[in-house]
Amino acid sequence: MNTINQDITLDIDGMGIVLYSPGAVKDIPISYNFLMQEFNRPEDIGKHIRKGDVTAFCTGSPGRYCLKFRDGYPGLQMSEDYPIAIRLGIQVSGGKIHIIDLFWLMDFDPQCPQEQTLDIADGYYHITALTKKPVSGRWGDNQIIYIYLNELPEMPELTWNGAPMLFKD
Repeated sequence: MNTINQDITLDIDGMGIVLYSPGAVKDIPISYNFLMQEFNRPEDIGKHIRKGDVTAFCTGSPGRYCLKFRDGYPGLQMSEDYPIAIRLGIQVSGGKIHIIDLFWLMDFDPQCPQEQTLDIADGYYHITALTKKPVSGRWGDNQIIYIYLNELPEMPELTWNGAPMLFKD
């Protein structure tokens, strides 16, 4: 198993962050408005998240996010320090995960900038995303999000019926 220890800074205009693996989305046509056609209604979002081909979470705000990718599961101290958490899953096919702004799904392109990719072995992964409100009190203000990836033998069973929220009002 590879050790995952990579930080990615992502500026977003939308209200969410999307993760996908190029091999898992190879049937989506280039320039297709995936957001409006297949990722707009809560039940459609939930279907993709449960399948693990296009995984996303709502950040509650546009802004700058520092995504800290790690392997395994977070320890107790991490869960206490970053108390807002969700569990997701993803299918990796093609040795990479792409990390994009939700709005990029309006004009789908299976490629993304190299600095927004994570090299990872093919397989199924349980995702644990953790965060807390930034010191400034504003969501998206250089907000830190830890994203732990734990490899599993199959796609984890998820119950999301809409967009997972990684923030609290």
